[in-house]
Amino acid sequence: MTRDQTIACQWAHQTPPSLSVPAIFCKTLIVTLFMSRNPQSIPPNAGAVFATTFVNAVAKQLPSSQEKRGDDKLDRARELTNEFQSVLAETDLRAIEDKITYAREIKEGLDSKSGISKFKHAQVYRRASRDAYRHAKSASDRARDEAQFHHQSGTSSGLVDMHSRVVNTAQSLYRCRLSCKEAFPPPDLKKEWARDVWNEACEKEAYPDLLRQDEEFVCSSMELLTDIKTKIKHHVESSYGFDTSRAPEIISHNTSHAQALLTKMTFIYRESNFGGRPSYSYQHPIIQKVINLTWFQNKDDDGIVFYEYFAPIQIETIALALTVIECCIGEWSEGTWKESNLSEERYKAIYLSHLNSLRDLRSHGQHLQGGDILAQIQYDLLKEARIHAGAPPDPITGAGRLPIATLNAVLEEDLPAYERNEQPGVPAIRVVGD
Repeated sequence: MTRDQTIACQWAHQTPPSLSVPAIFCKTLIVTLFMSRNPQSIPPNAGAVFATTFVNAVAKQLPSSQEKRGDDKLDRARELTNEFQSVLAETDLRAIEDKITYAREIKEGLDSKSGISKFKHAQVYRRASRDAYRHAKSASDRARDEAQFHHQSGTSSGLVDMHSRVVNTAQSLYRCRLSCKEAFPPPDLKKEWARDVWNEACEKEAYPDLLRQDEEFVCSSMELLTDIKTKIKHHVESSYGFDTSRAPEIISHNTSHAQALLTKMTFIYRESNFGGRPSYSYQHPIIQKVINLTWFQNKDDDGIVFYEYFAPIQIETIALALTVIECCIGEWSEGTWKESNLSEERYKAIYLSHLNSLRDLRSHGQHLQGGDILAQIQYDLLKEARIHAGAPPDPITGAGRLPIATLNAVLEEDLPAYERNEQPGVPAIRVVGD
């Protein structure tokens, strides 16, 4: 037995009484791998070596109440061993061996350079054991889910489809939260959302006990923004009249046009009226188009399936749409289209600016006789989005809806400070690429 094998075996048998059976399983698996005389392969009898070592290791850990009869002790160990048979069958021992070999090479490299301490020496093998256990635990979870699916439906062939459906649902739910609650959540909130949407997805798909093995469904804020931008960038180009010509006069026009649109957030108006006063705030058709293309393309899109997130269209959703629109306009600020590479911090700053503006409008509108003007805008966006998706009209009516003439008059004549761009610290012209 080599020095490495000896160390591994000694470490595995120094098992405190409180150590769990899965931990013993993990250590035993490592011992089995190191029992191989040929480090390039797993011995043919690895399964038998593993089972024997595991039985003995578990038997040593049984409580004193089991020690009255040696046969009871061994029988109980065999029962525990049977629980891991499916895991052993599915576990890729070679992959685990590769991980441990890699850890051993690191250890030997450190030994040759600086003389690794016993503590560091133990750490290397503990790290390898964690990798081995995670791999085995994943196989155990898959076996358990497979058995549960077989029990529920009488077949195991649909396990992959079942897991895929839950992952897809969880991904959609997570994107809905980014879109409608907070586009840039802090780390703690991300973890909370990941847990909540997985449980919600399992309930929606009628598999409440399916374990979450990873967070493959978690979408980052930048991924969501990039997806939206990919869908709408050409629509921004046509909606605002940018020209792809390389003629000097066209480039000059594109530059000044982008600057004018970004001045005092002129791009949010349906009628820009350059040189005069813009009108119809938050009613530019591109806002509706972004919402339609991102969340309401058809009856199976998130805006219809997860209706509760979008009834009505949230101001966070509008702010997200405006953020992407502004970034697309900013890509024309040099006269020709040039893709921007903004950081998440920059996107977040633009998003929060729009969100605060919408909150100001909501606060302003709530004091008007007749109702909340922002609520009507939200309702109208939802109404048109559902029509675009081919879904039935939304049942909500909105409290105190204003006549359209009154709404436009209010937006034109009694603009809050944010539309005059008089907020402290907000520049009159905001160039996205800055």
